[in-house]
Parts: sequence; structure tokens; C-alpha cells
Amino acid sequence: MMANNRRCVFCGNTDLSNEHIFAQWLLKELKIIKNDVRMSWMSVSGIELSHRQHPYSKLVNGKVCKTCNGGWMSQLETSCQEHLIRLMDLENENFKNEVSHLPEFYKTIAKWAFKNAILLNSASDYRDVVPDSHFKALYSGTIPAGVFIDMSFCTEDDNITWRQSDSLLVFMPSGTYDRIRVIKSPKYRISFQIKNLLFKVVYFEHNNHIDYSEPTDTLAFRIYPNYEILFQDPQTIKIYKNIDDFDCSGAFYLS
Repeated sequence: MMANNRRCVFCGNTDLSNEHIFAQWLLKELKIIKNDVRMSWMSVSGIELSHRQHPYSKLVNGKVCKTCNGGWMSQLETSCQEHLIRLMDLENENFKNEVSHLPEFYKTIAKWAFKNAILLNSASDYRDVVPDSHFKALYSGTIPAGVFIDMSFCTEDDNITWRQSDSLLVFMPSGTYDRIRVIKSPKYRISFQIKNLLFKVVYFEHNNHIDYSEPTDTLAFRIYPNYEILFQDPQTIKIYKNIDDFDCSGAFYLS
């Protein structure tokens, strides 16, 4: 009999399970456990390069062990569940109150978003753009340097959908030849939507000082590496039209 060389992406254990990328409590809350999901691979400009479709119930990652699945990952889901239910629905009567209290629990939400984003890539048919070290870092309780996580909202209500790409818009230092450049070094951009709630996980590590900025005509909450309300209008919450507008926004500036 051949030895099983497959190991948990987080801890290296060989006692693997089929971890639902989006927890079953969420699929049941949205009433979509029997529905189909469409997965897309996007260019830097938001053009769909390929897609895949299958039921949400079969959206699992077989590279997670039973200990991680039933341990820290289950605890993370439990700690986020009530917050996410209120945040993902713009019509929820507790929505604005939940947003106002985001500074109290944003770190937990950031870890949840990061976990889902990197598991989406690991389970997809697309190229693996997330380094192994990022899974190990999350298992140890941290999010790696070079990762930025933004949260926002959109008017188009879609149960669950996502975009992933290894292309980023990078502006080189002033005076540099070819100042706007698509960098080929390790990087990724993974965005996903749950009803009206949006998350974007972007990774780009560089020797230069980097600044990752969102456009000034929208609002997003930066929940990693630090909590920050980007371009806030104190009187209203500005939102995106859809996930594609959110996914394609933002650029890195090197200095």
C-alpha cells in the first residue's frame, strides 16, 4: 500500500478531513447549500480568464486535518458568526450598530477573511498563488507581513462569489522607467462577497517602502495590518456597486 504523503496545509498532520471552505452554518444561513457556485480567475483589469462551477456543498478543501478543522478553525467560525450575520445584510436592523463596533473585533474578522481567501485558492483549479508559509503563519495565530485586508459593502446582493488573481497594479518610484508595471514577484489578490459584504486579501512584499491605497471616491475598512477607515464620509457609508468594482480597486505605490 502506498504511503499517504498528503499533509494538512496548516500543521502538517496526515489525518485529513474535507473542510468546507465556507462553513455550513453560513451556507444554511444563506439557504444556498444545494445551489451552484461560480469560481472565477481574473486579470488585473477585472477580465474573467476562466471559471468553474459546482455545488456549494462540494466546495471543500481536502488538505485540512481533522484537528485543525474541529479545533482552531471551528473556534474562529464561532467567534465571527454573529458579527458576520449582521454585517452581510445592509437591511439588517443591527447593521450600522455592528459597523460602529467593528474596532472591537476587527482582528478576528481579519483572520477569518484571510483563512477563507487562502483556502479558496488552495482548493481551486487555478495555480497556487498563496505561499505555504502563509498557511503556517495563520496556524501560529498571525497574518504574514505584506498582506493587506480590506472590508467593504456593495449594493448588488449575491450570496457568495469571489475573484482571484496574481496580478497587481504597482506604481514604481517617480522617475523610474516604465513607472506603472505589472510585477512578476510572488503576490496575489483574492476578493470574496457574502450577500452585501465584501473582503479583499492582497499580498505583495517588496524591499521598497510600499503603500497600498484604495480610490478616494469609495469607502473601505482596512482591517489588516491596522484598523483604518479609508476616506470616510462621517455622515454616510459609501459602498461599491459590485465585487468587480471592489476587486479591481487599489494600487501599490513604491518609494
